[in-house]
Amino acid sequence: MTAHESAEDFIRRFLDTYEDHDLEALWTFYSVDCRFPILERFGIHATWKNYKVFMTRFIDAFPDLHHTIEKLVTDGDNVWALYTMTGTHRGPFRGVEPTGRQVRYPIVAMYRVVGELITEADFVSDDLRMMCQLGALPG
Repeated sequence: MTAHESAEDFIRRFLDTYEDHDLEALWTFYSVDCRFPILERFGIHATWKNYKVFMTRFIDAFPDLHHTIEKLVTDGDNVWALYTMTGTHRGPFRGVEPTGRQVRYPIVAMYRVVGELITEADFVSDDLRMMCQLGALPG
């Protein structure tokens, strides 16, 4: 975050970059030694390279993705955000071929922001709801 930028403004700028698919700019929001606990929950070795692949696949699967910030809470370096994520399934995702279906589901994200860089990024999302909306699971 810049000296005059609030945590909310920083996260909004970050999300705008993410939604614009400007990956080169997106990666500049992160510290090179950023921690990614989300990857560990998926059984993926938590490296910078693996995080880039993980996020790129998600963006490719939902090219029109949009995050609506429902709630944002800050405490020191920590920022928690409740998003509603919407998008259209246009690319392969977790073994599911593109369906053209719309998804809408909540995500809770935690970022540790030190200076102007994200040093930890973690997410918990309603993957069951999303996979049901894709038709990959009965819903």
